[in-house]
Amino acid sequence: MTMTKQQEIVVFFTGGTIGMSPAEGVTGVAPNDNFHELLNQFKPQEANVTLRPVLWSDKPSPHMTPDDMFRLALDVEKTLVEPSVAGAVILHGTDTLAETAYMCDMVIASDKPVILTGSMRYYSESGYDGIRNLANTVRACLLPLPPGIGACILMTDRIFAAREAVKVNSLNVDAFESREAGVVGYVAGESVVLARRYSTPTPRRGLHPEAIEERVPLLTAYTGMDRSLIDHCRSLGSKGIVIEGFGAGNVPPTIATALEECLSDNIPVVLATRCIEGGVWPIYGYPGGGADLESKGVILCGRLGGPKARIRLICALGMTSDMRKIRQIFSEA
Repeated sequence: MTMTKQQEIVVFFTGGTIGMSPAEGVTGVAPNDNFHELLNQFKPQEANVTLRPVLWSDKPSPHMTPDDMFRLALDVEKTLVEPSVAGAVILHGTDTLAETAYMCDMVIASDKPVILTGSMRYYSESGYDGIRNLANTVRACLLPLPPGIGACILMTDRIFAAREAVKVNSLNVDAFESREAGVVGYVAGESVVLARRYSTPTPRRGLHPEAIEERVPLLTAYTGMDRSLIDHCRSLGSKGIVIEGFGAGNVPPTIATALEECLSDNIPVVLATRCIEGGVWPIYGYPGGGADLESKGVILCGRLGGPKARIRLICALGMTSDMRKIRQIFSEA
């Protein structure tokens, strides 16, 4: 009789709604030391799988910093080197889940599965979705995921590539969608089914920086915006700026000069869009238009979206201050 090899899934708990419940002296729900009780309720159905719990932190996801995300990714990567480890699950709050997932996607070099999940309902709430999301994420870690897919998010029975996932609803259990590319897979009964397979490996978008540069603000353009916020960021020593423009990547003409001055000071400016789909494109040549800004040195981030463009710039600046190299890093996003 052939013995089935034992596989280990490492479960990193960082905090979030999945571990929150009503707490004494607190209005609303808050972290309440529920991680181990959550794991005790869940037993893997696969006999050859064991879970290794890692209580990494117990933070609401808005408390996660880029440095937290970076250190978490490095810790996960160190664990994946172990031969007995088949993959890693990260339990995380949903507010910044997509950003942490994208950091993992860039930093972790291992091809072993890294899948993040959380819950929209708190622990002990009616209809709690945390147990189901955890169970499905463990199952998904045992799949041969498409080559080069990188880190993923599993929420509401669907698997999303980290670089494409975005939270679109602040309250509904079905809170995540993909930026036009569709899902990687989905849950069908007790199985996880891949929705697409790549015939050839997709190039990883990894950067693997040894450090990051956190002094990168994310600004959202608004009608009538003047240059004061951009000037303030420069005065505080910002090393890069990401700005979410209108439409395909257009900003008020009143800030175009300020962005040019940032570039003159070797401060990279990355242009994203406030739109969920479509991305930024160099279409408009009027002052502040995407084509006009690109011709002056502003980097267009494609379909990444502002928060992920910021994570990418934070990593890029940890590797180089050369504007040409940073531009190349974004051309590969």
